[in-house]
Amino acid sequence: MRFVGVFEREEYERSVKKVWLVGAVYTLVFQLVATIAVFVEITRHPSLLEGDKLDQIGSPYFIAVAAGLFVIYAASSPKVRHSFFQDGQNKMNWQIFLSLVALMLLAQLLFTLYSDGLESLLNQFGLTAMDELDSASAGSQTWSMLLYSTILAPLTEEIVFRGFVLRSIQPYGLSAAVLLSASLFGLYHLNIMQTPFAFAIGLILAIVALRFGIKWSITLHSFNNLVLGDGFGYLVDTVPKSMGSLLNIFLFIGGGLAGLWVLWQNRRKIKTWYERHHLRRHEIKIVFFNWTGLVITAISILLMVGSLSSK
Repeated sequence: MRFVGVFEREEYERSVKKVWLVGAVYTLVFQLVATIAVFVEITRHPSLLEGDKLDQIGSPYFIAVAAGLFVIYAASSPKVRHSFFQDGQNKMNWQIFLSLVALMLLAQLLFTLYSDGLESLLNQFGLTAMDELDSASAGSQTWSMLLYSTILAPLTEEIVFRGFVLRSIQPYGLSAAVLLSASLFGLYHLNIMQTPFAFAIGLILAIVALRFGIKWSITLHSFNNLVLGDGFGYLVDTVPKSMGSLLNIFLFIGGGLAGLWVLWQNRRKIKTWYERHHLRRHEIKIVFFNWTGLVITAISILLMVGSLSSK
């Protein structure tokens, strides 16, 4: 973005810092309210401390969703709120949707390679991230958690990251809006295993929201959680182990290769888009190397590293 004057640059900087702060406050409020709600559930039902029952109650997150959305509502102007659900200029069809699913499977395949590599590296230092990996890949075992993970979480996260964050920064440039929304979406998960995957998925969902509207990013997000996550996990658990391994190979490796093919087929469009919208050096500094963003990123990384366990 070329600035017309000092005021325009200052307005850009203020908007970016506000988005960083609101994203951090949203995450803090969501986590705090969810923790308090979980504590209340434990006092009412002490049996939740047995086994992994505590990880499978979704009701505390219902309250956290409401609290988080209140933060976003209070922080956004009527103009920005109105833009959350604006339609995209392109029409979705089943070929495009399947191509997007293939890209998400490619992200999942890369996530698997990343998690295996990171775990091997951490093991060299006597550390492990298996708890974080289990948290990232855990399926829903209760109706309340299924409702949260497949409907409420996609809806809320899209409103926050592809609604508030994306639309707040969009007037200053598409690349800045896409990259910042994906970055905050990744950091929001506060999981050293899941954060890179969430960043990649955030890039896809941001492009979908811009081109087709947030209703389609919500749909794709929900499809990922319900079909590629819980649904496929349930299917694998119900068949013999050998068949489950074959299904995993077919879906994720086959889907990942299909995702690579989609990227190759659209390489010229991607190159043209990048040349038109890429971030310039001064924009990178404003969006990612402002003090607010650096402090929030550093705190998030420290929290993720602090979650690692001894092997």
